[in-house]
Amino acid sequence: MRVIGTIAGEGYSSEICEGDDGRVYFTADADIDADGANGQAGGRAAYMDDDSGSEFLANGGMRVVSGKVVCAHAWARSIVILGEDNEPSVFSGGVIASTTWYRHRHFARDDPRAYVDAETVPYIVVPSIIVQKTIGVVRGCLARVSWNGRSVDCVVADKGPTNRIGELSIAAARALDIPDSPRSGGLNRPEVLYELWPGVPAPGFELQPS
Repeated sequence: MRVIGTIAGEGYSSEICEGDDGRVYFTADADIDADGANGQAGGRAAYMDDDSGSEFLANGGMRVVSGKVVCAHAWARSIVILGEDNEPSVFSGGVIASTTWYRHRHFARDDPRAYVDAETVPYIVVPSIIVQKTIGVVRGCLARVSWNGRSVDCVVADKGPTNRIGELSIAAARALDIPDSPRSGGLNRPEVLYELWPGVPAPGFELQPS
């Protein structure tokens, strides 16, 4: 076993470890990620042009100006599909389509179906240190999250900030009976076990090298 690194924040420290068998694991809290939820599987979309989605537009770095959704922060442009004006595109039904690190490559980048649906697919989010320092491809690999006697198999579908750890999709939280609302759910206690197997693809996914 080796320690890859430690991420401190949100009132606790999380040590990221890699086992001799290549398994990477850490214990953290559970923030809810709605990215990729674009209504593509009939579920609720994360972002809507009237701010009625499962997630606040503001949490995606956006706001409404004169009836139009615009990026309030430059980083918002990295998580939504943009139009020719470099502002969020509005799709059928008022959906503002968000993206994930993992993309289904048989769809175009500007197709909302190209991304992993947080509403219906259990996935986890990893910080960049895991991508940089582990052996094996991380994007698309098998993962598992466990809490309070429950476990759910997942895919690594998104990558988060370098200084945060402990994030999972709406569907993963729901499977664990963790409050799954991106607006008000999650757990703020570091008692959730995250495991991933770099180099081992999750069922139905492919490994995508960075």
